[in-house]
Amino acid sequence: MSEARRITKTTRLQGEVRVPGELRTAAQAFWLAAISIGDSRFEQVPTSAVTTLDILVDLGVGVASDNGTVTVSGVGLQGLQQPQQVIDLQLPAEAALPALAILSQQSFVSRVRIAPESRELALQLLALLARTGAVGVEESDCLLHLDGTESPGGATHEESDLPGPVKLGLLTAGLFAQTLTILREPTSSKDRVDVLLKTRGVDVEGSRQLDPTLRTITLTPGSPPQALDLDIAGDLTGALPFIVAAVAVRRSDVTIRHVVLRPENRAFVDIVRQIGAELEIIDNDSGSVDLALKGSGRMKSTRVADKRAENLLDHVALLAILATQTEGEFIIRDIESLREGEYDFIEHLAGLLRAVQAKVGEYSYGLV
Repeated sequence: MSEARRITKTTRLQGEVRVPGELRTAAQAFWLAAISIGDSRFEQVPTSAVTTLDILVDLGVGVASDNGTVTVSGVGLQGLQQPQQVIDLQLPAEAALPALAILSQQSFVSRVRIAPESRELALQLLALLARTGAVGVEESDCLLHLDGTESPGGATHEESDLPGPVKLGLLTAGLFAQTLTILREPTSSKDRVDVLLKTRGVDVEGSRQLDPTLRTITLTPGSPPQALDLDIAGDLTGALPFIVAAVAVRRSDVTIRHVVLRPENRAFVDIVRQIGAELEIIDNDSGSVDLALKGSGRMKSTRVADKRAENLLDHVALLAILATQTEGEFIIRDIESLREGEYDFIEHLAGLLRAVQAKVGEYSYGLV
């Protein structure tokens, strides 16, 4: 039986907070650590990463946990063992594709299940990896069959419009090759996936050659990645409740340390700033950010609709709570999809808000 906890009202929130690491970053780092030589140590590992760690153990990788620190003992490029079961790579594409590339270059046969959201990119990667001698086919929907590759080769990929996860997969596969792996990307690209490998001691260089609009990335094989200790940056989703609490309680002064903020996940943060809450974004050298929050008590309402509402579907409940602390009518619309499924989420949310004396109007399109 879980222990009951008493939560009391406070007049001020103050202090620093860390939230569990982002799954995408953690799983990606674990797979690269698995083919390294030596021990890589990780802090702030999310519980959702346990599946990835279990898979690596099944592949013969040493994994240990001690007082919150996870240690992955790498086995090198050729040290993985044939898996006994289907490998679950139902992860964000940024983590699933380098893992898929690693498996495609092994001498053993493996079967891999991927997330539907990653399917198109995974099939694109496998098609390009055929140039290295790798053979992979879709056995059934989202279930891939990878034949063993005895002598992986390097390849030159002239395509310059490849998605970031695909580029990372190609470069990761290049670690196993006997010759160079070369790919192109626009100089305007912000992916810089080569930096992820370069920080692990991989011989990979980016340069501009004949075409000034293109950047050429060249990976020279020869050794596995180096072991790397990593404090995994926090998942922004885990930080959102602290953001709402901090800006809603007057005189609060809270800093959320070392979180991941990207263009695709910052919609909630942008709304918090738009309505007048005091939220400062402080860049860190590691690429993560600190979020410094103060509760001023005065926030204005706004309208959340269209694409912005679509990006916030998973956080509508928190957004509605935030809305109760603003002045004026806060409109959340174009969220009709939340009425579908086992129950009407919008109706349920409106009922809960009314139960705590919030003034809320429920409409077919959303909430006011």
